Order: sequence, then C-alpha cells, then structure tokens
Amino acid sequence: MVKDKHVWALIPARSGSKGIKDKNIIDFKGKPLLAHSIEQALESRYVDAVYVSTDSEKYAHIAKSYGARVPFLRPAEISGDFSTDFEVFSHFTSYHANLGTPLPELIVHLRPTYPTRRVEELDEAILFFAGRFDQADSLRSVIEAPETPYKMWKKDGDFLKPLLTLPDIAEPYNMPRQKLPKVYFQNACIDIVKTTTILEKESMTGSRILMFEMDRHEFNDIDVLEDLKKIK
Repeated sequence: MVKDKHVWALIPARSGSKGIKDKNIIDFKGKPLLAHSIEQALESRYVDAVYVSTDSEKYAHIAKSYGARVPFLRPAEISGDFSTDFEVFSHFTSYHANLGTPLPELIVHLRPTYPTRRVEELDEAILFFAGRFDQADSLRSVIEAPETPYKMWKKDGDFLKPLLTLPDIAEPYNMPRQKLPKVYFQNACIDIVKTTTILEKESMTGSRILMFEMDRHEFNDIDVLEDLKKIK
C-alpha cells in the first residue's frame, strides 16, 4: 500500500502468440518469461497483490507456481490477436466487482514480454503516480524516441506528404533534429492505471497521462526471437 492507496499488478499472458510460439512462457535465464514479471511484482514494496490473466490452464499453473493469483481463465473472445488491453482489464475489474471484492485504487500493467524490468524503477513509478493521484488518470513509461516523426512521410499517390507539421516551423523535415521538439516512445515496461479510469472512463489511459521517462536504452520488450537474443 502507498499511503492510503491499494495497488494490484496484473500480468496479461495469453497463449496464442504468433511471432514466437508460447512466447509468454519461453525460457529466459532458466525461467518461463512471465515468471520474471511475477517475481518483480512480488518484490515490489508497494504492490499488494499479483494477478495473471490467461486463457491457458498450462500458463495458469506456471503463474501460480511462481506466486501469482489466477482466479479465472480469460474467455477466448478476449484472448485473440486483436484483443485489446482494455478488454482484458475491464474483464478483470468486472470479475472482482461482481464478486464484491474491494478493488484497488491503482492497477500496474506489467507485460510478461519485458523480463528485465528493475523493481526499483517499478516502485519509483508507483510512488510518482501515487504522489499525483488527483492529477492523473494513468502513467506510461517512455524513452526518448530514436527518430523524430517530424522527418517522416505519408504516401500521397506518387508523392510524399509530411506526417506531421508544426505551427511555428514551415518545413520541419528540413530542419536539424536539435531544432525540433523532443518526442517519446512508450517502451512497454511499466503502465499504471486508476481503476476508475477503466470503470468510469472506459479507457486504459484517460486523458491525463503521467510521463515516466526511462533511460533511452531501456527498450527490452520481446516480440520476435531476435529481441530475445539481444538481451540474453
């Protein structure tokens, strides 16, 4: 608990990954991938309960063996390739609300595909959000983007159109990078959302999103095998 705020962690881990078969339980440093996120959440000073949402009995068994709670199997209709985070979190909160279980003020979204997350940074992010609880709907971890979108283009027939424009710079794509606004990329390491943002605003972010900036090299989200090889 952070002061008077309860915090749960939810780790979504469906079984139908395409890029890497059974990605969420692939071995990483001697453990199933999702085990690292479970252990990080359990080691946090501020996370009161750690849950896994999965559609797989096998994944559920693994998650429980590492200390996570798996109170249900996620329905197939929200476990597909195009299922959204909001569907998963809405189902999770509705399940507990229907049981009459008191819900926490904050839910930490930990993707199982980010096994190198540091517990110290997780706790720092939770404290940062808790200290601004009345000002924000959610928090996202970000890194400074390696490329600027102000030098990117859209296809317009046989021609190019700038992806973005700026009110005070006529041709940003012709300007030095240093003259352009800094932009940030969400690195999938730590997301935190108010439970009320999910229930009342029907969103994973709401409109007031706190920025938790991490080192620009901190991007270890695993999508394909090459990603796994880079951080092993």
